Amino acid sequence: GPGINDNGGGTISILEVAIHLTDFSVNNAVRFSWWTAEESGLLGAAYYVSQSSQEELDKIRLMLDFDMMASPNYAFQVYDGDGSAYGESGPPGSAEAEYEFERFFVEEMGENFTQIEFDGRSDYGPFLEAGVATGGIACGAEGIKSVEEQAMFGGVAGEWYDKNYHQVGDTVKNLNMGAWIVMTKSIAHMTATFARSFDLLPANTAANKQKRMEHAKRMSAKAVGKTWGI
Repeated sequence: GPGINDNGGGTISILEVAIHLTDFSVNNAVRFSWWTAEESGLLGAAYYVSQSSQEELDKIRLMLDFDMMASPNYAFQVYDGDGSAYGESGPPGSAEAEYEFERFFVEEMGENFTQIEFDGRSDYGPFLEAGVATGGIACGAEGIKSVEEQAMFGGVAGEWYDKNYHQVGDTVKNLNMGAWIVMTKSIAHMTATFARSFDLLPANTAANKQKRMEHAKRMSAKAVGKTWGI
């Protein structure tokens, strides 16, 4: 398909944030990345991680992933960083990213949210497997909207979040621009928050580094043979 929601939406969101960030000064480095060949097995992100030394990976305090930001039958989905919904938490810092996304949706935007599993289906996967703190948001792909989600977000229960997912209909005519604006504001908020300070994240201690390494071992074992993207 044309790939406009998947993933032109996330692509233009972070490009817009990157452009506007140049008007401000930051305390912490922010790196914007657009990965190649995600659909072929997360190849670009996996290559980046494989070519990064452990010392460089340890410098990444938080990796945020933004894939499918404008699904027409959307839900505001936040990755389950603390494992409370799906049982698999992320490395230290992942839960804190989840909490800040959720706080922003509710307190700043007056929106509901739901949680999605850390299943490694997008470009955050190789970072998660390497023990890097990870978070992100999405509007939904081939999943089915529930009755509860219809009450929370509108749309149509029993249908895909994006019926054009991987189809010829994934064009600019089949986006929810209101959802895209909310998601892009969320990206801007998270970028600004962590560009200013890491205070919301766990300290980069030896104990937390050990937790990240243990998480990396578990995720690497689970990821054997997994080669697909979203």
